[in-house]
Amino acid sequence: MIERLQEALKRIDEVPPEVQADLATIIEDQLAPHIDLPSYAGAIQGMPDDAEEVLMRWRHEVPPTPPIEEQLKGLMDDDQGEAQ
Repeated sequence: MIERLQEALKRIDEVPPEVQADLATIIEDQLAPHIDLPSYAGAIQGMPDDAEEVLMRWRHEVPPTPPIEEQLKGLMDDDQGEAQ
């Protein structure tokens, strides 16, 4: 939850009950499309039902990216050679 919302909710008791009811309705309306979804992947329209499994499979099939120092080593070596 974002800090701004956390801070606002700490003071919710300071507003009248009818305003609290209105705020609750707004929050419920915004959350409704996401409440009954089994996963975040299902929250994105147009994604296949097995999107989460596909993404996890890809994540495990692709080797990790090397550290940035290794990726830039060749570039940094070339720059040092040109500077001399």
